[in-house]
Amino acid sequence: MKKILVLVLISFMLVSCSLPFSINWNTPAPQTVPQGTAVQVETPTLEVEAPTLAAPTIQVFTGTEMNLGGVYMVLPPCLAANAAGTLIPAQPYDPAGGPMEYWPQHRSIAYPGYPLAGKFFEPELRVYPVAEFMAMNPNVVERVSGMQTLLTSQPATPDQAIPFLPVYAAAQVFRAQVKYMNFQNGQGARFLTEYAQYYAPVNNHDLFYTYQGLTADGKYWVSATFPINAAYLQENADAIAPAGGVPAPLMTSPNYEAEMLAYFPIMINMLNATADNAFTPGLDCLDQYIQSLNISD
Repeated sequence: MKKILVLVLISFMLVSCSLPFSINWNTPAPQTVPQGTAVQVETPTLEVEAPTLAAPTIQVFTGTEMNLGGVYMVLPPCLAANAAGTLIPAQPYDPAGGPMEYWPQHRSIAYPGYPLAGKFFEPELRVYPVAEFMAMNPNVVERVSGMQTLLTSQPATPDQAIPFLPVYAAAQVFRAQVKYMNFQNGQGARFLTEYAQYYAPVNNHDLFYTYQGLTADGKYWVSATFPINAAYLQENADAIAPAGGVPAPLMTSPNYEAEMLAYFPIMINMLNATADNAFTPGLDCLDQYIQSLNISD
């Protein structure tokens, strides 16, 4: 049986019609979220009690300070990458079954020099205008509502998919290393996962770190995807697990589904037990970068 992957990577985002951001090195100090500020989205179609952010801690970020089209950041030395901004044209929703992915015009940040290349996801940060995205499809309204609910309850081990944008024609296979984390003017959740349309084994080609969150004023959704590797994982879905790893069940097994359902908890526990700095790049490094973000118009 051939596995099916229909996630379409957004490789065309840097096409000639995209507009590069200018870099403003005279960046203002980011305004942190004050205690009691709530994440709110003003829309008549969505009435969800907004989560309250915890009081911010004073953080000093070390690295290269940049402001790309209103996306303020500090690139830490541990990331060993640069950053480049692009304005992505809108991809309209087609109810007749056109492109599977859709989005409003938004800002995208790419990371030349990122330590991993040729993976299922490219390293990218996307900043979506929430109102415009929700107007495209009720599915997005549900995801925004779901994120607000998640940030209010903050379950340690969410039993359902963590809200993710954009919308893909694939499933969130698992969730590991879940952590709720503020950035300078918003709040969200970071976790490790894979997206597929089958029981994809945990592997270094498909695994990625993602952060999904909202600015405190509810205007923008922040979606980050960064490929990430662990030494004990097989290199891709078809490879053999290295020493210290766990072999994935064979797709030819008559009990394949049951075996995969037993396999995922083992792998999630391994990922959760792995130290932040044992991943490539380290979770602590990516967390530091995300926490430095400050999103403006």
